[in-house]
Amino acid sequence: MSDKRSKIARMITSGELIQLRRGLYATQGDIDPFCLAASIYGPSYISFETALSFHGLIPEAVYEVASATLKRPREFENAFGRYRYRTVPKRVYTVGIERITESGIPFLIASPTKALCDRIALEPRMRSMSDVRKWASLMRLDTEMEFDQPVLAFCAENYKRPAVRYLRRTIETYGGIPT
Repeated sequence: MSDKRSKIARMITSGELIQLRRGLYATQGDIDPFCLAASIYGPSYISFETALSFHGLIPEAVYEVASATLKRPREFENAFGRYRYRTVPKRVYTVGIERITESGIPFLIASPTKALCDRIALEPRMRSMSDVRKWASLMRLDTEMEFDQPVLAFCAENYKRPAVRYLRRTIETYGGIPT
């Protein structure tokens, strides 16, 4: 047993292996960080600000890979970057997820509408449609985005968060999110 550990330690030191988390390693350093997220802690899919940035809905660069999971929240840091996992309710977990392949490796990411629902659900003090508009302005959200109405409706009904319901009401009332 200690011989295996010694060999792994030597391989990490020599650069043959890159530790992703305890017990999980990569053999090459040119893998897209998104492709590793579900392996580091799963089941999970990329969401929140990371997915919003990926889809071009917010102008800011995002320096961590934020993912939604059914498990408890966790954070990991390795040579590929920082990974944060936040819990979402089981009833909304499977809706609005896309499969994308990068360099021959697939990963799961929230659709633009689902990423928006996941992110706004984190807001504890959302009490009106006006709050949604202010939040969208602070996020510098692309207000011209097209919304997937079935995903939005499902999330609003099943997320059990006022913020998601106000988001849906705002989009239905104004045909989008006015600033």
